[in-house]
Amino acid sequence: MKYSLIALGAFAFFLAACSSSDSGSGKKLVIMSSGKFQVDSKDDKIISFEPGNQHNEKEINYSGDKVTVTVKSSQGDKTFELTENGTYLLNLKVDTLIGSVVNFGTSGMPTSISTQQLEHIIDSTQQLMMGMNPSDADKTYFLAPNNVHRISAITTARLIGPYNAIPYSVESGPDGKAPEIYKFFTNKQKRESLIELIQRLNK
Repeated sequence: MKYSLIALGAFAFFLAACSSSDSGSGKKLVIMSSGKFQVDSKDDKIISFEPGNQHNEKEINYSGDKVTVTVKSSQGDKTFELTENGTYLLNLKVDTLIGSVVNFGTSGMPTSISTQQLEHIIDSTQQLMMGMNPSDADKTYFLAPNNVHRISAITTARLIGPYNAIPYSVESGPDGKAPEIYKFFTNKQKRESLIELIQRLNK
C-alpha cells in the first residue's frame, strides 16, 4: 500500500504527530555536520571532525547497552552518550536543527490552507525557533550545535536532513503502516520560511 504525504508545504512540519509500533532494535546515530568527518576504521565510536562549510551526513549503527561516541576536532574532544535503543541525531552543524515527524495518509496533499491555520503555523514556528516548545511527545525537536538527542525509539526511523526533500509518497512496512520519517531544517532555513509565511498571510 502506498501513502501520500499530507503537508502544508515544508512549513507545517511541526503539526500533528504520529507514532509507529515498529521495533527496530539497537542504536542508530545520524550525524549532520558543517564540515568533514571520518569514522575511525578500528573503532566506529571515534569520529574525527574538521569544521567547515560543507554539509555532510552519515548513519552509524551500534549495539550494546551503552555507547559513548567521541568526536575529536581542533576545538577539543567531546563525548556523547547513547543510553537507550533507538535513532539519535548528533548536530555538528554551526546552526540549530529544527524538525519533527512527517505525517503520511491516503487523502493526498491539500492545495490550500486557511488564514487561521497560517497564523497558527507562524506562531508555532516562532516559538520553536526560540526553543520554546520542542516536545518528544509531540515529536518536535530543537537541537543546538554539539548536542545529541534520541529522536525515535526505533532504529528503522529515517531522518531527512536540511538539503534533502521529503518524499511525496512512501511504501508501507510489513505491519501495513507508513514508515517513521522525520524532517530537519536549519534555523536559518526556518527563518526564511517564516518570512515567506508572513508575506503570504499579508497578501
